[in-house]
Amino acid sequence: MDLKTTVPVALGQRLAVLSMDVEDWYHLDYLTGLSLPTSPSLLDGLDVYSELLEEFSVPSTFFVVAEIAGQVAGRLRALQATGHDISCHGLTHRRPLTLAPDTFARQVREAHTQLQDLIGGPVPGFRAPCFSLDRTRLEAVRASGFSYDCSKIACAHHPLYGNLDVSNFTRISPSIYVDGDFAEFEVSTLPLAGRRLPVSGGGYLRMFPWPVMRSLLTRYLRDADLYTLYIHPFELSSAPSPLARFPVPWKQALRFQLGRSSVPRKLRALIMLLRDRGFKFTTFAALQKTCVRKDAVSV
Repeated sequence: MDLKTTVPVALGQRLAVLSMDVEDWYHLDYLTGLSLPTSPSLLDGLDVYSELLEEFSVPSTFFVVAEIAGQVAGRLRALQATGHDISCHGLTHRRPLTLAPDTFARQVREAHTQLQDLIGGPVPGFRAPCFSLDRTRLEAVRASGFSYDCSKIACAHHPLYGNLDVSNFTRISPSIYVDGDFAEFEVSTLPLAGRRLPVSGGGYLRMFPWPVMRSLLTRYLRDADLYTLYIHPFELSSAPSPLARFPVPWKQALRFQLGRSSVPRKLRALIMLLRDRGFKFTTFAALQKTCVRKDAVSV
């Protein structure tokens, strides 16, 4: 499969961008305070995801934590060579809003350089761990040489997410904002009971029963022009939970393990649902190039 010839890059279509945040299980924010070891790895979920993409002949964006990129460098190069988008998920998975702005600026530059050197190709985009980004830190992302970001999420009640102000960007669709040659992509959320619920995958796809998730997705997709998915290797790994080896509070252990075995089946069903609804698959890198070429029209 040569995805370079199949990625749709024309606005006016209903588009879906699948993405994986390439981090390991111990990077999860609700585990970082538990002093857990960094082995065993659950990065085999990257292979499960790659095989699923191959099965459906769809492209994806991979946001990679730079400190573990060396463990999967060959796989990342192979993915980029077939048209997938390899981008950045930070240096160490520390939430940017917990870092001083100058520390974050230094780390994001270092992460960008490390990833480019490792894969021998461009690293066009950034996604903040836990969508933890504000305008000051977004400017550091832009200054580091990235051409797009995907950290904006309208979910103000979540304690970890940031509140990213892009009010001076031109909004060219409900989920896409452009300023010059830089694009910001907003994560898919659905208004529900006075709040907004992410319908973008991750823990929501893993823990919600598929009939519930399908109902939410169907409501979102009815009027959407862009759907974004994010998933993690541990959610697709076939390895047993490493938390069983360590004294971990039961809430964290349950949150980690709940629904893991169902994710491959749900992800297949989600891709088929998107196809049935007429969505075409692309990457954030391809979409950014289209967005900045178009005449910006506010909506």
